[in-house]
Amino acid sequence: DKDDFREAEKAAQRLAMSVGYRGAGTVEYLYKPETKGFYFLELNPRLQVEHPVTEGITGVNVPALQLQIGMGIPLERVPDIRRFYGLNAAETSKINFLDDKYLYPTSHVIAARVTAENPDDAFRPTSGKIERVRFQSSPSAWGYFSIGANGGIHEFADSQFGHIFASGPTREHARKALQLALKNISIVGEIRNPTEYLVELADTEEFRNNTIDTAWLDRLIAEKSVKMKFHAYDMIFYAACLRAHLTVKAQTAKILDGIKRGHLPLQNDLRLLQAIQVDLAHDSVKYNWQVSRTGRDSFALAIGQTTLEARIREQPDGSLYVKCGDSVAQVSGQEEPLGLRVRVDGQATITFPTIRDP
Repeated sequence: DKDDFREAEKAAQRLAMSVGYRGAGTVEYLYKPETKGFYFLELNPRLQVEHPVTEGITGVNVPALQLQIGMGIPLERVPDIRRFYGLNAAETSKINFLDDKYLYPTSHVIAARVTAENPDDAFRPTSGKIERVRFQSSPSAWGYFSIGANGGIHEFADSQFGHIFASGPTREHARKALQLALKNISIVGEIRNPTEYLVELADTEEFRNNTIDTAWLDRLIAEKSVKMKFHAYDMIFYAACLRAHLTVKAQTAKILDGIKRGHLPLQNDLRLLQAIQVDLAHDSVKYNWQVSRTGRDSFALAIGQTTLEARIREQPDGSLYVKCGDSVAQVSGQEEPLGLRVRVDGQATITFPTIRDP
């Protein structure tokens, strides 16, 4: 409700004025739609990491504004502020910030934090190396990251290392732009991140209808009601392809290293280049694949009475293109202490736990 929102703004202004605060700050409230009541939570006397949301809605450069305030420039003399109130930026007329109306915003902005947290483990922080981060900004979405290629997140660092901001003429436009932006992020490394989870989270009915409350996310996490959309059998097949490829790659490197040292490969070593057993576990079910190498990049994967032919080609970035029949998928992943982590087409990530026989 616009009137309720305006009253909350005025209350925030009165609070800052009552304590003589000068500078950028954020007043946070809880809002109860049933009674149209808003309740004070806290005042943060600093810039928030979400300040680009304010900038996208108002057109005001908030960090620059804070510097201008620190220089002693009155708010009504700042061009961005004057334009926000529909006034000539070159003039110096007074503005009554409590009573004068500004031009009501016509855009919506939604932000998503990119963190090194594992959505499959109650969002516990993870740490490790990051090989690369790929994200392409667009007119409706942009982002920034505090880490570059070959960087990492150590265990004592804050888990957030990126932020995505999506805008649109309506909240629904902004929501869809955010989902598309999150789908186009590629983060490769030892850490986990919740971008895929956020795509599904933004597609829930409560988020679509903007009826979320303070218990909403905790409830979804506890119920595990938000899940990645993938076909389990497809993921199991691509995991078998990835593990077979990694096995052949490691065995080839071992043989070549032995030859450099003057050792001829053993018959068993050569056999492992042609026949590989891949064991995977998913949802308490064990899958035993018998993989035969039929060519330099061709494999036959058999399970039960079914045999699938696949061509696997490694790309310069380490990912694989796997072709089976008429379908082609980009597969990436790595062996970790807890199992094999697999990501398919940048949209679904799943970890197959290490099988430990007693």
